[in-house]
Amino acid sequence: MQRATTVVISGPLPASGLLPLGRLTEIADALRAGGLAVLPTETGHLLASSVAAAHKAFAVKQRSPTNPMHVACSSLEMAAAYGRLDARARRLLGEFTPGPLSVVVPALAGVDDPYVTLNGTIGLRVPDHPATLQVISALGEPVTATSFNRSGQESAPVNRAALEAFDWRGEAVVHAVVDPDAVRHTQASTLVRITGPQPEILRAGPVTARQIEDVLARDNLGDEVVPQRLLH
Repeated sequence: MQRATTVVISGPLPASGLLPLGRLTEIADALRAGGLAVLPTETGHLLASSVAAAHKAFAVKQRSPTNPMHVACSSLEMAAAYGRLDARARRLLGEFTPGPLSVVVPALAGVDDPYVTLNGTIGLRVPDHPATLQVISALGEPVTATSFNRSGQESAPVNRAALEAFDWRGEAVVHAVVDPDAVRHTQASTLVRITGPQPEILRAGPVTARQIEDVLARDNLGDEVVPQRLLH
């Protein structure tokens, strides 16, 4: 028989969106020790784990380990420690994040397998929520950037009932920062692959192909992206 999971909920948050430092330390320490957390972003709440505990995130989501998870970083510098950011990737992350844009770039040597595709790429994003950026920064490494739901299912509203009904696979304690007002986009983040001559839109989202083209063109980094419909 699995033990019951205690869900520790933080919220409502103050107008700043920041966690009190004591609670921030609790959540970062729990993740560092191999725990799981639910954190808010502009596109929904994500299921967060540390690199070492990524297998737990796969297990509770019932997601195949052959389907790598993207990671959420707190800064460009952190993203650059995990993926090879060329001038285009840096420019797009610098323009549209924190926010609803994820980039797929070549992974750096030594990055853990749960995050790296068979093609040697990694998905990186910097989410737009003060508390989530606080937690990642305090942890000192990215967290899994996967939505809080079972694989293949739609994301549901995040509240105490949903959190306590979720099958946490025997986790003793799960921390959750709940901020429904943080979710400003109904779509998942725009996903753009930057590994070849032209950026490729793998998933359309709040940041449009035109916006990406305009930013790259301003810096003479190209003026065309391959839209999602042409990749199939």
